[in-house]
Amino acid sequence: MINAEIKAKQLQQQLSIYEIKNQVRSLYYQIEYLQFNKQKLQSLDSLYIEFLRVANLRYKTGDTKKIEINTAQTKQGEINLLTQQNQVYLINAYQSLKALLNTNDSIVLITNANYVPLTVNNLIDTNAIANHPMLQSLYQNMLIAEQTKKVEKAQGLPDFKIGYSNQSLIGFQTINGADKYFGAGNRFSVVNIGIAIPLTYGATKARIKSLEYQKQSLAQQAEYEKKQLQSQLQNTMTQYEQDVKQYNYYKSNALPNAEEIVKSAQLGYRTGDVSYVEYLYALQTATDIQLNYLQSIQQINQTVININSIINK
Repeated sequence: MINAEIKAKQLQQQLSIYEIKNQVRSLYYQIEYLQFNKQKLQSLDSLYIEFLRVANLRYKTGDTKKIEINTAQTKQGEINLLTQQNQVYLINAYQSLKALLNTNDSIVLITNANYVPLTVNNLIDTNAIANHPMLQSLYQNMLIAEQTKKVEKAQGLPDFKIGYSNQSLIGFQTINGADKYFGAGNRFSVVNIGIAIPLTYGATKARIKSLEYQKQSLAQQAEYEKKQLQSQLQNTMTQYEQDVKQYNYYKSNALPNAEEIVKSAQLGYRTGDVSYVEYLYALQTATDIQLNYLQSIQQINQTVININSIINK
């Protein structure tokens, strides 16, 4: 039983490592997203700077009104606020990662040149759920309860004792009122049979019943948690499929269109064919699409992390 308890402690340790590992993964990909988001916000800021530059030129030549400059400055300010907010999120994510890794050293994650989402195999073996540390811990506690119950049963069993002795009694012995002489050749055998019942048998019986209830409760909990994990896996796989569809839409359709929208709007605004309202709307549309594209990648990554967490990968 000692070995079983040692293994239970090891499984508890594995469960803690499992939780920390998943948190580290989430923070890593969150930092990656925030770093690419920072680059994109800086790129978008340059678009509004260009908007402001052209607006100033048109204002000097009398082709536009002051409101266009004010509008350009306001939109640029909004992008700056998003950049500052993104930087705060990035600093906080780094601080959380350092706390998880229990280090005060500076950490800098080097990201890839291209921001692409994680992938997952659609043919996931659902039996892998049984390897989840939480389930393994419950199964081990069930084993400990069963072994403890066997020990209690052994301690509560009656103790049977059997004794045998054989000896000679030399001399006269009174048998049925008459004296009779017994020599060395006369042997006498005695058999003793006894039973010892523990005084704490009632308490032992109660402990055995309690351990059986504990084992049954752990079994029910393990079965419940297993079904919950199976349901979570199914739901998360469905979410993954939806996330991929959203990502593919932004990558194949929305993102290329956004680039064309910006190019056409910039050219039209310089030549006067596009009003500042139309130009502003085009920039806002392009901004939303490009930021949502990055968000769609981060959404996939988090969903994949959740899937790998469920199957303990």
